[in-house]
Amino acid sequence: MPIAKLMSRDESCDVTIESYAYAYPDADNIHDAAWHRNWVGLHTPDHRITFDDVMLDSLLVAHYIPMFESFVAGDVSEVEFEPTEPFVSLTVTRRDGDGDEVTVKGYLEHPLEGESEELAFTFETSVSNVTRFLEGLQAIADAYPIRDL
Repeated sequence: MPIAKLMSRDESCDVTIESYAYAYPDADNIHDAAWHRNWVGLHTPDHRITFDDVMLDSLLVAHYIPMFESFVAGDVSEVEFEPTEPFVSLTVTRRDGDGDEVTVKGYLEHPLEGESEELAFTFETSVSNVTRFLEGLQAIADAYPIRDL
């Protein structure tokens, strides 16, 4: 199953999104047909949060791939990744223009016993780790393409 994982330099933090099925395999329109079932994980030294929900779709993945390609190429210094509310948002910022220092600021709203737990987090990573995340998004796009209905 395709996984997009963005990990800190020291591997103490990561955000992982795995698409493992179309959420609505019998959908009769392109928008419903695009949704994925996702396993999501956030791991920090203080938190290990995982959940399974519908939060990513093929249209969004196709939208974000060129944004991350531009980031990796150095054409843009920041990408905001917000698949769907209210779950995960990531702001990936290159700190040094043409270097390898990247800051990830994120937000996760996790459903917990009927209530939402909100968590902000920050970690340092590298362009090579962002490239791996991009490769994961590309693998998700390949496994779950936009379905032609």
